[in-house]
Amino acid sequence: MPTPHDSGGVALDPQTRPTRTPVPRRPAARRPLAILAIGALALAGLAMPPRGWEQRALAAAGPALRISVTGGPTPAGTLRLAILSAVREQVPGARDAEVTLLSTTPSLAELPASSEATVEASVSIAPPAEPPTTLTIPVTFTNVILPWSDAQVLLVSNSPETLPFGKVLFSGALTASQTVRLLYHHQNGSATRHMFITVTLSNPARSPVTVWVTGAQSGQAGDELALGHEAARAFLEAYWRHAGFLLEIPANTTLPLLVHDLAPQHVGSGLAQVQLIDGQRLNLQVVARLEGEMEPPAASYAPDFDKVHQRGAFQRPLIVRSSTYTVGGAVATMMLGASGDVLQESETRESLQGNYGVVYSFDVQVANPTPDAATVALVMHADGGQARGTFIVNDQLIDGPTVQPNAPRALVTLRMGAGTRRTLHVVTMPESGSNYPVRLTLGPP
Repeated sequence: MPTPHDSGGVALDPQTRPTRTPVPRRPAARRPLAILAIGALALAGLAMPPRGWEQRALAAAGPALRISVTGGPTPAGTLRLAILSAVREQVPGARDAEVTLLSTTPSLAELPASSEATVEASVSIAPPAEPPTTLTIPVTFTNVILPWSDAQVLLVSNSPETLPFGKVLFSGALTASQTVRLLYHHQNGSATRHMFITVTLSNPARSPVTVWVTGAQSGQAGDELALGHEAARAFLEAYWRHAGFLLEIPANTTLPLLVHDLAPQHVGSGLAQVQLIDGQRLNLQVVARLEGEMEPPAASYAPDFDKVHQRGAFQRPLIVRSSTYTVGGAVATMMLGASGDVLQESETRESLQGNYGVVYSFDVQVANPTPDAATVALVMHADGGQARGTFIVNDQLIDGPTVQPNAPRALVTLRMGAGTRRTLHVVTMPESGSNYPVRLTLGPP
């Protein structure tokens, strides 16, 4: 096995055997559904007395889950992930189970800064080889203000992209106060068996640690392009709003953060950003396991990373550019994932082709010195092949279309009055499943 090495402050150990990664297994339907009401400490609709883990869940959950979140506002998707993470952290038996948020009353909605909201969450928990149990849990969100710390390092797990068996795909560690971003994108290579892709956070210390977390993952349906776009869109919205939540991880504990149950040949894609708020070390892993597999096979620890896709740690995953456009003059051009600005892996110096997971921020000074009003268009060009994108333009989220080579598509148009000036601020990120580089132009429609 390779020796662990340090990559720009993030300890990478891609072949190290995990201590124990909680991986849900598909439940067996042998027992009638149980419904537990946590908070009132009452049982409703039980077909038979609660099992031991159900009794412990009732005793441990207390009157409600209280979750501190950030964001201006906090998107509903971030609140959803916060509920799932809090349940896995606080409800006994949930860490090794398949946890699903079925619904909330009222429905989750954006939570404004410095505000509070309470919902009742209906959560399904299916421990290994057990039928699911539904818990009704009161959840109170409090939107707090925390200093923003952007990621110093981008962790990429995309090699090997297609997985014939379970494997420890990525292993790294955060140190005190560090913030990292993770991008992962993998395919279940089995033709017959489900595969779980799990992102875990582990506290190796003897005392609890506190982390700030945000993240997003693709769903179950869609092609590679759509799945990568789904995850990137949700992540970029949360990132732009500085939206996330605080999570306390007990001593010597591993918590699943993002979990994919992939059917044969299906793809799982996602992003997360994690800051270690209080504590000295936090371990992060991306692990794949086939259904029924207790531990990855010995062959999975061989360094069989493919030569096309990337993995590793990449420093300073934020690129800031400024440019100008004058009506009647040359168009302004903004490149995403071009060879001139790709990041390099901290130790191997291999290039991150496409700069997937890197945030781009453009400020364009637009001027119309003419005596007539003019229309200006921001246009996307797919220079590397079929691509999609998510764009935040002057605080408005633009869900970009699928763009084919040599068939550019307008993303937004601006009406510039005679003799006026304005600033166009564009934030975006190359998305997994798409083919970058992509070129943006600002000019005539």
